[in-house]
Amino acid sequence: MNREDFLLKSIQCSTIDALTDLAVTYLDQAIMLADQSGRIISNSRTPLTQVPTDWLDPKASLPLYRHDRLEFTRHIINPMALNKWYLFISQTKAYPAVPDQAQLVIRVMNSFIDRYALNPNQSEVNSLFSQLLTQPAQTDTTLLQPLLGDKIVCVTATPEAGATNQTAFVQQLRDLISPMPVAENHQHLIFLLNADDLSQLRPKLNQLGTFFHHYFFISEAYSDVSKTAEFRSICEQAAQIAQKLRTLAVVNFTQKYNIYVILSQVDNASLLKNTMCSQLLFLQKYDRQHHSELFKTLFEFLENDCKISVTADQLHLHRNSLTKRLQKVQDLIAINFDDPDKTFGLRLSYRLFNFLQI
Repeated sequence: MNREDFLLKSIQCSTIDALTDLAVTYLDQAIMLADQSGRIISNSRTPLTQVPTDWLDPKASLPLYRHDRLEFTRHIINPMALNKWYLFISQTKAYPAVPDQAQLVIRVMNSFIDRYALNPNQSEVNSLFSQLLTQPAQTDTTLLQPLLGDKIVCVTATPEAGATNQTAFVQQLRDLISPMPVAENHQHLIFLLNADDLSQLRPKLNQLGTFFHHYFFISEAYSDVSKTAEFRSICEQAAQIAQKLRTLAVVNFTQKYNIYVILSQVDNASLLKNTMCSQLLFLQKYDRQHHSELFKTLFEFLENDCKISVTADQLHLHRNSLTKRLQKVQDLIAINFDDPDKTFGLRLSYRLFNFLQI
């Protein structure tokens, strides 16, 4: 097959396997296309059913890889892609591969891969992600799917007042989360993480945020990437509430602020105030009159699922001192800590109280 026929027929190919077969005919050599993990993407006429591990070393600079009587030359396909692909072209001493033909096959394959978005690069992914955040209904997310696990989280990263060296922060963040997509929106960044990776990445995000004076908000886990703009909005609302409540940390989870996000949608402040348990106001009044801390003690006890030891440690109290405080609380407002409806109502009331103070 001559060059012109190869180029003409390559345009008509609609699958990578069809293009591989065409390239084999043009080169008159067996070829194999594999990714950096060793998965064979397409092959034709080659006796290999899998790629030897040492053939995939990205630092290797060997000119030839041998299998029985065949020699394979290795070529990088689309080096800017997220997942590096290698093209292996076979040859023998009697029938060596022609370099010019090999380079043409590489160019044609790169063009085909770009045309069908088979192996995107980081800029393509980031561009698509930016579109998803502004036009979710019009965005085809097929390009993102190979990067995503069963559950993902949306994360926002925002600089504190006076934070500097934003360029270095962005670069280190991109290195940390790559190949996951990231987009810029005014003063903060938005990116995705696979939920399964969160436990490993959380301490690294904390270190990065502490050094560069940024804070992160992490959404609940979800599976439909087209809903990302909605979870981004919750992250942004949670960040605003945390700042007003003065509870902002380096790494924050929106779960802590979900109830406040919901309350922010309620216009009837009188309804919220009447829904709140009036016993808390009585407890707060008692604290002011007697210089005690029963209001705070009850809150921490409820937040720690009514566990004495955990709450005592958090408040730096002896267990006996905490027990006496809780007994005083029960004497004043008659709480049954074994009643889940009552404890839930009190926890909700604390949030209503905090929200109405914002």
